[in-house]
Amino acid sequence: MKQQLILGLALSVFSQSLWAAESVNENLQVANNEKIYIENMRGEVDIIATNEGRFKVSGTLDEKADGYDLSSKNGFTSFKVKMPSLRNYGNWDDQEKEGSRLKIEVPLGAELEFQGVNASVKVSGVQGSTKVTTVNGSVYAEKLQKFIQLETVNGEITSVNNNGRINLNTVNGEIEDSGSQGRLSIDAVNGSIDTKSSASEVSVSVVNGEADLELTNVQQLNLSSVNGSLEAELKGSLTPRVEVSTVSGNAKLKLEKAVSAKFNLVANAGGSIRNELTSQTAEKAKYGPRRSLEFSTGKGEGSVELNTVSGSLKLETY
Repeated sequence: MKQQLILGLALSVFSQSLWAAESVNENLQVANNEKIYIENMRGEVDIIATNEGRFKVSGTLDEKADGYDLSSKNGFTSFKVKMPSLRNYGNWDDQEKEGSRLKIEVPLGAELEFQGVNASVKVSGVQGSTKVTTVNGSVYAEKLQKFIQLETVNGEITSVNNNGRINLNTVNGEIEDSGSQGRLSIDAVNGSIDTKSSASEVSVSVVNGEADLELTNVQQLNLSSVNGSLEAELKGSLTPRVEVSTVSGNAKLKLEKAVSAKFNLVANAGGSIRNELTSQTAEKAKYGPRRSLEFSTGKGEGSVELNTVSGSLKLETY
């Protein structure tokens, strides 16, 4: 009996040591415009850009990891946390295990790519380009520049003070964007979108959700929704080019009083149109459940087109 107890304790200690998290501490000199690839399947990763011209990684690896691979040559650096196959180690992608906890430093001018599965990522300050892809996890990105692509399937995306060509995409989650500049594209399915942006070009698509936009000096705006609602305020945009389409959803635009544009609004299949920008009202079609409204303000320099099927359209002013 005593021998069995001792054997059991020994096996327990061995098992704990087998799954203990491995520490990592690497420091490499790299080019300021280094192309950097990071792969971590589970856990939390914090990526920070510095002016030191180095690639640093510290923290602990996933408790089920088989170590890591690090290579750096000819302007390319790759860091991968190695995970066993699911066949050999069962369901390592379960959410109960903590996964890696890593802090990574990259040069300011780096071109960064991150891939994960059950991983949450925070990245800040990268001035080259940034691509982050995860499946189950959140993404927080701040003060990025140039080409910026942030994607998750089940999780939230938070974008703060990013500048460049920005693409944000989630399937089941919320997207919050503030202080963005340049070109902005946001797509959400089964989630909400909230943005306060100074981007000159904005494109937003939402399915089964809501989008609330506060835009400053936007020049071109494209909005679409299916089973969702759209609300957009356009501050300082006097000659915007706007296209809006909804299916079983509502759209509301709030425009400057001095806006100069040609307007074309169409509501099909029982949709409605409400105009609080001018005194013109929508006309009902002689045949079928269709309403339309056309008018111009100022010199008609911009263009505003709204179309809905089984939804409502509304124009407001400040």
